[in-house]
Amino acid sequence: MAPDRSRPLALALLLVPLAATAQDVPETVPAPEVVTYTCERGVEIDVVYAGQDYAVVQAEGRLLSLGRAVSASGARYLGATGKVSAYEWWEKGGEAMLNYFDAEVGESVTLYAFCKAG
Repeated sequence: MAPDRSRPLALALLLVPLAATAQDVPETVPAPEVVTYTCERGVEIDVVYAGQDYAVVQAEGRLLSLGRAVSASGARYLGATGKVSAYEWWEKGGEAMLNYFDAEVGESVTLYAFCKAG
């Protein structure tokens, strides 16, 4: 039996407005967009985008609330800033990857690559 993926996504939709409360929110907030990516080895990752500023990524049994970060190309979302461990979601043109930066080791590891929106 396939796992019920609607509960985590429903929770993610509730978390998105909470992430936005830390900053000034415009009067009209865009409707969240849910995108399913299929990555290498057939792994599916669901992402809820709240406009361009926030993404909630469902991966590794977790909901990762990420904020938009500076990138040279594409959209980059980070779980934290500074010298702490954090998840990182990169998306460009319907392709994406999920990385994890380990602050103790000082390097980034790609967890899922070659993810395509479907």
